[in-house]
Amino acid sequence: MHQPRSTTVQFSVDEIKHIACQFLDVPQPSVLTVTPTEDGLSGSTTCILTHCDTGRRHVLKQLPLHLSIDHIRWTQSLAAFTRGQGYTLLPVAINRCDSSQGSAGAAPKIAIHADGTLWQCLEYIDGNPCRTPHTRQTVMAVRALANFHKVTSAFQMPRPKALCGWHRRVHQLRSILLSQQFSQAEDNTDAFRPTQLHALHQRFIQLIRTPKTIRIIENALNRNLSAVHQPVLKDCWWNHVLFSDSHDRLTGIIDIDAAGWDDPAVDMSRLLGSWQLENLQWEGKLVDNWPEAFQQYGAIAASGVDFPSRVQHLHDTGILCGLDRWFAWIFTEKRQFPNMELVLRRITHLLHAAPAAIQRLE
Repeated sequence: MHQPRSTTVQFSVDEIKHIACQFLDVPQPSVLTVTPTEDGLSGSTTCILTHCDTGRRHVLKQLPLHLSIDHIRWTQSLAAFTRGQGYTLLPVAINRCDSSQGSAGAAPKIAIHADGTLWQCLEYIDGNPCRTPHTRQTVMAVRALANFHKVTSAFQMPRPKALCGWHRRVHQLRSILLSQQFSQAEDNTDAFRPTQLHALHQRFIQLIRTPKTIRIIENALNRNLSAVHQPVLKDCWWNHVLFSDSHDRLTGIIDIDAAGWDDPAVDMSRLLGSWQLENLQWEGKLVDNWPEAFQQYGAIAASGVDFPSRVQHLHDTGILCGLDRWFAWIFTEKRQFPNMELVLRRITHLLHAAPAAIQRLE
């Protein structure tokens, strides 16, 4: 049994073509060109495959090591269900040429490489994310999100029960308050800018230790959010939403591997909150920054009780929990990330946003 390689290890072009040929019926691998996509935070290899003769493109994606085949099958089924309902924005996985391969025989849209890594091949969606959206782009994105939630509310394929967004927040915030592990973090073996990472970590500890912050978090934990529970994207970050070159049309929503059952407010807080963080807008409530987006969402999907407040509460607590997770991944779990510049940027933005988030929670 091969041990799956680390996600930070790069695959050769020949390996990529060999995996691709499990999905694409091509006369020989040489008819495919392989273009790596920009590095993300997960470290999973993702490439664009182009057929030299037809020009047709696909996306070949190594799946994160922590995801099970059952979870991948669920997200693939979710995308196929939305397509069947006329919602065309999600990338749909294609079948392997030989659906009887190994232990993935029950999962015909998943290939297993010789080293044990799991792969899927997706339809290519052309488009680019919009870093600094105008009102029109945010409304388009939120309308697409609301339509996604409306369609998937009828998706019946069960998933194992898990804590919804707010209950996960409660669990993690309690862990932060109870944790005694506020000692100096050990050096990461990567040694990438250890001084900067340690300085950011210490700033977070100082912020979270203050009596005022502890009181605010304790009060936040007493809130009871009445959540809707249905299939959602969960990792609905701004750069997963693609627009046409002119930004006047939304072309797709990608990277849905983290999808699951949760509160739709999680997706709204993630999308608008990520735009707020990316554009260094620490102050203000999301509903005040984008009132048209909330209005459009409510006109399409059943949002449940006090939707803007749920979205804001999830965003503000998510900033604190996000910082806690990043530092745990880096200093406790010793995870390695292929793009540490991006990691440092993400942590810095979250830390800058934390005081305003705490203030709003109060």
